[in-house]
Amino acid sequence: MGFFYIISNDTIVDVGRGDIALLAMGGEIDYDASPRLKERIADHIKAGRRRLVLDISAATFIDSTAIGVLVGAVTRLREAGGGSLAIVCADENESVLRIFQITGVENMIELYGSREEALSALALAG
Repeated sequence: MGFFYIISNDTIVDVGRGDIALLAMGGEIDYDASPRLKERIADHIKAGRRRLVLDISAATFIDSTAIGVLVGAVTRLREAGGGSLAIVCADENESVLRIFQITGVENMIELYGSREEALSALALAG
């Protein structure tokens, strides 16, 4: 079992055309961590938020279970009214970014190098 954490206070960013939820996490996002990640994302979707930014810049590892949670979140957001999910992961975090490339989900989930880029892109899309 790896070390995983979600920053306790999610940030809700008001961009004038609806809120964007910003969640930050780090450590090993794996099989053991996936249920907590899924629950946190589901809480935001149930609250009516349709745009989510997940900052995983501090992640040291991500596995296929967590990728599945993210793909499921994208599907639920789209089905719930055209929502979207953006992932923040700095270019220096090559090992985590490589998993997105290997799994092919980089075509389904938008990846950004900074929170500012992700928030700006979702604000324009909303």
